[in-house]
Order: sequence, then structure tokens, then C-alpha cells
Amino acid sequence: MKNLLAKLSGLGSFLWNFYVPVIRQIAANGTSALLPIALDIVRTLADSSKSSLQKRETAVLKLKDEAVAMGISASESLIRFTIESAVQRMRVKE
Repeated sequence: MKNLLAKLSGLGSFLWNFYVPVIRQIAANGTSALLPIALDIVRTLADSSKSSLQKRETAVLKLKDEAVAMGISASESLIRFTIESAVQRMRVKE
């Protein structure tokens, strides 16, 4: 039983070590292309009278549209991550 668990945990760490850098690179590439656009979107929405939730959802929709227009295939989670990164950068600069 111990050998089986050792083999399974070794396989898991091998897969983890292989896929994590690939996933990080994909996220970094998508974020770096979309972050300047997300910053512009967040800046334009910052002074609106919408609630935070409404601003976030509007920003997500606008960034999705921009990504499609640029031919970038980005998941919902990557879009939301990029918007949150833009918000955090805006807060740091304030």
C-alpha cells in the first residue's frame, strides 16, 4: 500500500510540475495583452454612478468584447482576473 501511495504521489507531483508552468505562461500571456485595455475600461468606469458590482460586470463584458475583437481567446476567469488586476493597480496608484 505504501508503494502504491508513493507512486501515486510521485505521479501527481510530476504532473503538477509539468502543467503549472504551462498554465502560468498562458495566464501571463493573456493578462499582459488584456491588462492595458482593462486599465482603460476600469478608468472610464471609475467615475460612474454605478455600484461596484455593476462596474465589475460592465468591465467584464467590455473586456470580453475587446478580447474577441482582438482575436484573443480568454476564459471568463482570466477576464475577471485581469479586471481585478487593473482595479488593484488603480488603487495602488491612488
